[in-house]
Amino acid sequence: MKIRQLEYFCAVAEEKSISAAARELHVAQPPISRQIAQLEEELGVQLFLRGSKGMSLTDAGQSLYQQTQQIFQDIRRVEDSVRSVGTGMSGRIKLGVIYSAMSYALHYINEYHSRYPQVELFIRVGSPQELIESLNRGELHALFLRTAAREPSGLQERILGEDKLELIMREDLDPAPELNEVPIERLEGVPMCLLRSDDLWSYNDFLVQECQRSGFTPNVTCHCYDTPMAMQMVLSGFGISFLPKSILSTHPGAPLKAKLCAVCRSARMPFWHGTARCSAPRVCSASSRRR
Repeated sequence: MKIRQLEYFCAVAEEKSISAAARELHVAQPPISRQIAQLEEELGVQLFLRGSKGMSLTDAGQSLYQQTQQIFQDIRRVEDSVRSVGTGMSGRIKLGVIYSAMSYALHYINEYHSRYPQVELFIRVGSPQELIESLNRGELHALFLRTAAREPSGLQERILGEDKLELIMREDLDPAPELNEVPIERLEGVPMCLLRSDDLWSYNDFLVQECQRSGFTPNVTCHCYDTPMAMQMVLSGFGISFLPKSILSTHPGAPLKAKLCAVCRSARMPFWHGTARCSAPRVCSASSRRR
């Protein structure tokens, strides 16, 4: 039993004649007659009653017609599903997000989900190194990171925006409370909680170098493994840190503030993705380019 045979069979059942079915399908009558006869022979039953008023279905033919309609509905459903996945309208996206890029990432994730609600999202938060390794292994489709001093190899990048690197501190540890911007020399002796020197982004290497150019070595009281640890140390009053300003949005209501430093610069917000053969990530990437 072939799909073509079932198409011819349904057309004859609906048009009640082979000639009318041939006109509807834009084919000659003989192929339809042959396929109907072959179908009846294969099934071992008579499907049509031939009379002066046309062709009508037998009980066996009526049963086949009803089941064939269900088959065609299933085929259309499969076709729609495959097209949807192929165009990125459905499927799965596995995203990695670093802690300090969370506020940026959520904006794009929410926008993407509103456009493509049928896409199932899986989101993992982790360290840059862990997420990059997962992307390289094919466990993730794309990452929301920050521009690194040592950029990952083999990945494609789309810039989403920029985020100021500023001093993050508690009010009582502000080294220049009377000023809107902290002069670099005011940082001398101030306890600082910085990311470790081998951190992928090298934010703090930049700050340390600027302090040294100004004639002093910063008082680094804590080398933190990651941004969440640095934020916890700042919250505890252990010192101040040098991080992207948007990090404050991850601690709403916390007694913290961000303040410009004379050597502050911007951190670019890239959207990294590999070459996974998955349409949904490509659509997500295209969405980021429109920004």
